[in-house]
Amino acid sequence: MKVGLCTIAFRERSLEDVISIASDYGFDGVEIWGKPPHMPEEYDVKYIEKVRNLVSSKGLEVTAFGSYVHPLLSLHQKHFEVAANIAQGLGTRLLRIWSGGGSSKSILPTDKRSLFFRLSSLSQWAQFRELTLGLEMHDNNFSDSATTTQELLDYVKSPALKTYWQPSFRSGADDPIESIELLGKKIINVHAQNADENGKGCGLADGIIDYNEVVQKLADIGYDGYLEVEFIHGENKLSALQRDRDFLVSLTDTIAYSSSQNI
Repeated sequence: MKVGLCTIAFRERSLEDVISIASDYGFDGVEIWGKPPHMPEEYDVKYIEKVRNLVSSKGLEVTAFGSYVHPLLSLHQKHFEVAANIAQGLGTRLLRIWSGGGSSKSILPTDKRSLFFRLSSLSQWAQFRELTLGLEMHDNNFSDSATTTQELLDYVKSPALKTYWQPSFRSGADDPIESIELLGKKIINVHAQNADENGKGCGLADGIIDYNEVVQKLADIGYDGYLEVEFIHGENKLSALQRDRDFLVSLTDTIAYSSSQNI
């Protein structure tokens, strides 16, 4: 596994600054946030090429383009086409998408049918483009649990549609280990987050989610992708960032050591 930084973690800084931070603090890659100031509102080929070259010059890779497109958008095909062009221009084959529709418990039946039908078509289109669509698992979206995400994946049945994994801290949320077991090899990327017992965000080593267990379970299912720091908590963001990064690396080192001992 590798460690990545979502540039949204420093949304107050320029993208150039965040890319430099990722390199200086020992990350392997960056997920580019799909909103200003990191990505302009209008499609800009020259800007995208500049970003790609800058990431490469820092010895990093673009892990994904973190778009906000979803199948229930008006003119959704146009939005997906632009997002795909950005992802490929950045040099990544992973396009983060959303399911939309509100929570899985409140989505309208008509919206659910449209979501499933449109995502089936979009997944075929993505496969033709040699792209992978990574569903964001997030509250207030249909894909707000492992069960509903799996329902959507089972319906679409496309190798081009996979899912992100991240914990939820809402009442009644999935058990993190059980959700990883359910989604298994459909997990394409990980947004590492943690929170205290009151749901307040905190350092990855300090919250209610045991990332020792999480990373071990990810290794057990054969996951070898990125563990990404998405948000940073602490008065000194750079110090907190280094702590989160070093914690994740320590876990991946432990997994690798344990595996070699078992051979």
